[in-house]
Order: sequence, then C-alpha cells, then structure tokens
Amino acid sequence: MNIKKNIVAELPQRAEKVRAKQVEPHEDNMLKITNDGRKLALDQRLANPILPDDESSKVSACVSNVYQHWLDGSKERLTQLVFCDLSTPKTDGTFNVYDELKRKLIKKGVPAEEIVYIHQANKDVQKKELFAKVRVGQVRILLGSTAKLGAGTNVQTKLIALHDLDFPWRPRDLEQRSGRIIRLAIRTVRFIFFAMSPRTPSMPISIRR
Repeated sequence: MNIKKNIVAELPQRAEKVRAKQVEPHEDNMLKITNDGRKLALDQRLANPILPDDESSKVSACVSNVYQHWLDGSKERLTQLVFCDLSTPKTDGTFNVYDELKRKLIKKGVPAEEIVYIHQANKDVQKKELFAKVRVGQVRILLGSTAKLGAGTNVQTKLIALHDLDFPWRPRDLEQRSGRIIRLAIRTVRFIFFAMSPRTPSMPISIRR
C-alpha cells in the first residue's frame, strides 16, 4: 500500500514539473500523467505489476457486483455487459483487467463459457453468432471496449446490468455504452459506475423502464 501511496503522491509532483517545463514533452506530459492516474485507480497492478491484488479495487468491486447479478438472474439466464477501455486483453501474458475479471468470476463459480470478450469475435459473422448467444442467455457476461462493444451491438433482450469500469474521454462514447441497454423496456435495469475512491468503489443506479 505504501508503494501505491507513493505513486499517487508522485502524480502532482510530475504535473508541476510539466507545468514548469522542467521535462521534455516526450519524457512526461499531462496526458501520460492522467492515464497513469486512471490506471492506478482501476487496478494498481496496471501502474506497477509488483503490487499485490487489492480487494478494495474497482476490479474486485466489479466482480462482486457482476457475480451477484449473475446469481440473481440464473433462473431467467439474464445477461450483463462490462465496459473497459483502459486495459484490454493481451496475448503476451501480462496483467490486464479482462483476464483478471474472468479469473475471479470463474473462481466464484461462473462457468468460463458464459464469460466472453468481444475481442474474441473479429469478423462480422463471429459477432452475429456471439450476439445471438447473449440474446438467449447462453453467454451471460460480455466484456468489451467502447469501440468494439458500442454502436451496432444488439444484445439487449436479456440484459439486466451494465458496468462501467472506466469512463471514455468523449461524452458521446458513454452514450454509446448506455445505448446498449436503455432501449430495453421490459424490466428494471441497472447501471453500475465505479468511483475513484476505494472507500466507495461503486455507485449503483437503478432505472426502471
């Protein structure tokens, strides 16, 4: 935890150096500082891989929420979407939020085949097949980025919750995310946003349609 606090403390120090033009833009800049802060807020291992798993992190809070909705919706095989732009799947074995979410959900008892990344469907025909599986509840947890899981995603039939692990830069991208579920008019749905503070990891907002 001391390492994490030190990293947090370094962020404003780095920003002051940038403002004072004590570093070259290619060495450090405000965009890089902002992204490093976002990574640290999402999961501290994104900022420093030697840090341990934090049970009060956004990822841990998301797992708890997703699992509870998965459990509560088992009879109807209700489905969920998880959006994350900041840490997408990798093939080199390095830490990423997608694999960590899946690992923790499987550990809780969610079948691996019910958790899918939109990144696994690279072709239009694969996406159509995947979306069909979500609409019937064969795949119950679909993870993706705004770019890949936003516009054109037709999976709303059984959706009960949408989880925003991070926030995109453009407001219209957030609208694209919420557009996957707000058109649903047959049940109460829930948007779950994850705040920056580990003391308040999530703020659930229910919207009755």
